[in-house]
Amino acid sequence: RVLQLMNLTDSRLAQAGNEKLELAMLSFFEQFRKIYIGDQVQKSSKLYRRLSEVLGLNDETMVLSVFIGKIITNLKYWGRCEPITSKTLQLLNDLSIGYPFQKSCSVRKLVKLSAVQFMLNNHTSEHFSFLGINNQSNLTDMRCRTTFYTALGRLLMVDLG
Repeated sequence: RVLQLMNLTDSRLAQAGNEKLELAMLSFFEQFRKIYIGDQVQKSSKLYRRLSEVLGLNDETMVLSVFIGKIITNLKYWGRCEPITSKTLQLLNDLSIGYPFQKSCSVRKLVKLSAVQFMLNNHTSEHFSFLGINNQSNLTDMRCRTTFYTALGRLLMVDLG
């Protein structure tokens, strides 16, 4: 239900959004990631069967694609809202941490996604407003940039080993 709600709220972000609802969804994603995404997770869990039935998300790669889509959407529409930006970047950072030397690693799956390739190729303020350089940059903006580029750096290094 959270993923269905996310689709509805994201489609209306151009008009208006709800900060508390976005933070709640990010908390959901954080818990979901800890429990259902990763190399130690049982891939035949009932959850993945149910996600396939209801939303057409057949495997972990498709779920990772939803996560990355949400991250990009949040960074695009909520780039000037520090709590959402920070929590979104923390989710990206957490997803980028893995064990890339394992063949089935979720980080390897992540790097292959077109949305991740988009981030790796378009990391400018045109796409992500929090990266904009202005005279009023504060420590929080710099921390967000650091988290963002740390995660991108990890993702770039996956294929290099």
